[in-house]
Amino acid sequence: MGSLPLEAVFRPASIAVVGATDKPGALGGRVYGNLKQDFKGRLYPVNARSPEVFGDRAYPSVRDLPEPTDLIVVLVPATHVVAVIEDSIAAGHGGVYLISSGFSEVGGEGTQIQERIAALAREHGFPVVGPNCVGYMNQYDNIMATFAIPPGEQRPKPGPVGIVSQSGGFGAFILNRAVNRGVGVGMFASTGNQCDVTLFDVLEYFVEQPELQVIAMFSEGVRDPAPFLRAAKRAIELGKVIISVSPGTSEAVARAVLSHTASIVGSAEVYRAVCEQYGVLEADSIDTLLDYAIALQDGRRMRGNRIGIVTQSGGAGVLFAGDAANHGLEVPELAAGTQERIAAVIPAFGSARNPIDTTPGVGLITGEVYATILRELLSDDSIDAGVVLGWYGGDTRADAIVEVYHSQDKPLVPVVAVNPELMQGRDIPSFTDPTRAVQAVAAIARTSRRVMPDDGFTVDEQRAARSRQALDEARSRPFVLETTAKDVLARYGVPVSRERTCSSADEAVAAFREIGSRVVLKVMSYDLPHKSDSGGLVLNLRSEREVLEAFDLLTERFREEQPSVTVDSILVQEMVSSRLELAVGMQRDPVFGPMVAVGLGGVLIELIGEPVLLRAPFGLAQARAAVDRIAGGRIDHPTRGLPKEYREQLAQVVLGVGQLSVECPEVMSVDVNPVMVTADGIRAVDALIVLDTPG
Repeated sequence: MGSLPLEAVFRPASIAVVGATDKPGALGGRVYGNLKQDFKGRLYPVNARSPEVFGDRAYPSVRDLPEPTDLIVVLVPATHVVAVIEDSIAAGHGGVYLISSGFSEVGGEGTQIQERIAALAREHGFPVVGPNCVGYMNQYDNIMATFAIPPGEQRPKPGPVGIVSQSGGFGAFILNRAVNRGVGVGMFASTGNQCDVTLFDVLEYFVEQPELQVIAMFSEGVRDPAPFLRAAKRAIELGKVIISVSPGTSEAVARAVLSHTASIVGSAEVYRAVCEQYGVLEADSIDTLLDYAIALQDGRRMRGNRIGIVTQSGGAGVLFAGDAANHGLEVPELAAGTQERIAAVIPAFGSARNPIDTTPGVGLITGEVYATILRELLSDDSIDAGVVLGWYGGDTRADAIVEVYHSQDKPLVPVVAVNPELMQGRDIPSFTDPTRAVQAVAAIARTSRRVMPDDGFTVDEQRAARSRQALDEARSRPFVLETTAKDVLARYGVPVSRERTCSSADEAVAAFREIGSRVVLKVMSYDLPHKSDSGGLVLNLRSEREVLEAFDLLTERFREEQPSVTVDSILVQEMVSSRLELAVGMQRDPVFGPMVAVGLGGVLIELIGEPVLLRAPFGLAQARAAVDRIAGGRIDHPTRGLPKEYREQLAQVVLGVGQLSVECPEVMSVDVNPVMVTADGIRAVDALIVLDTPG
């Protein structure tokens, strides 16, 4: 954002509304009516056709206002907006919230007008939020500069949650859903077409507000990732949480987004990986977004991922425990002493192990007894959070849940089936569905173990220079020869197979002798990026005679059958036996830059799961964590997986590919596949590097 800080926009002491009116149903009337109802600062209506609005003196233009205001809210037709912006800048006003529509979302003249507004904002350092949005809300300063909630209707319960949405209409939907769910919303903003101030600029601002602890965002796409990543890191530093929900990336979604606010939609997989890496919780629906906000808004965190469960039904306990396992949570057996004390107060046919089954316990489980059970559970050192099926929202057991919740600091999440609204207003996160409650607790656990992403990286200038020099020979080629690619990758700690480049049959035989085991012969040619698909590969050669025959076969094959292929050389490479194939790669995402992937190699990557992605630069700890997540975290299986020392070697390969992508920005993609798991370590036996070349 090339404009001023946003304090004047979101925390103004004075506001003028251009297009203010008292006509029933008009948006200008809704916005001005909201501000008149709530705002305690100086408020001015601007309307050239009316002498007053809602009893307040109206001014013909922003030039005629009695003072330069902190904020101008604009609700006039698009064709009048450039003049309003120019007059606001000339009069010394602080910034504009442009709610009006009819700009780039409609194309043609609207796009030209928006471009002119953006140019004015950049030229004068004058912040403009919008256009094509529904405005904003700041309940800490009693500002309701939006038509999303009409004057006189219920305001959200003020609290530590901020909501920022690119889409105005959808943002209003989220805001109203949050009100109905009992989320404590302190600030809300919509950014619309983002001609100047972006959603992520507002996100950065919201993260810095002391009253906000959770920021929920809806983004239609990412154009500039820098403010998003800064906000994510700052949230971790301040102990705050960002929750993101965004649409998918199908062609239909892309068309819909382009027609709406002309956003760029990137890869959903890349965005999901970046959120994971930078500690942003990603929600798959609006309900999940609000579930997470409800669970996290009280600021409680977990030491680990172990939960205690209290139910009145054994079947419900099984459901809870199954959901917990699906979301990476543990349900440990309680300490013997804890079980004894709980067993003493529940019916004999109940269970005190975890899940705790109190049974309905009619006449036996009083509110006081229920409080004792919950205290014992949460006092157990093996429990980091509690989930309880409270059943009714207004009985003595509900009172016990609330009392215990406020008497200690571990998360405690009740699920209420009957009269849930009675629990909702008691300053405790509550749910009506067991699965969603457990998912929300899992979000608390993930948030609690966030670490600051290690994206600080010092370029090794000498290594980078040597690598660029080696790559220069292929700058006009479609890709880099395998031999050159491996030479470069070896500089970054990637273990490669033993091999030699040969130009004659005698050299090939000598290489075979030097390697001293079975070998592979490969054709090196800039016309063959994939040798096995074109007959440029012969495997499992065991003798000098076989090497000679294979050398003659390859050279004659391309001389006679594919004369258009220029053979640069023949590579003699050790034949590597492997019990498992892995793959490491890098692709430059058009938005987020170099994304490094690690996963199972060969066809297994398609059969078992997608690779794990990391945005470069990153540190070794993050590379290790990525490796440990291969195949859904099953890569460390004791019999079929990778031992710890092998995972460490693979993490070093991941780190090296990430460093290469940073030090050599001309490298557009890297494919190290397969990385073979051998008896004495891992080795890369094939590699492909593609450069950013002219054409």
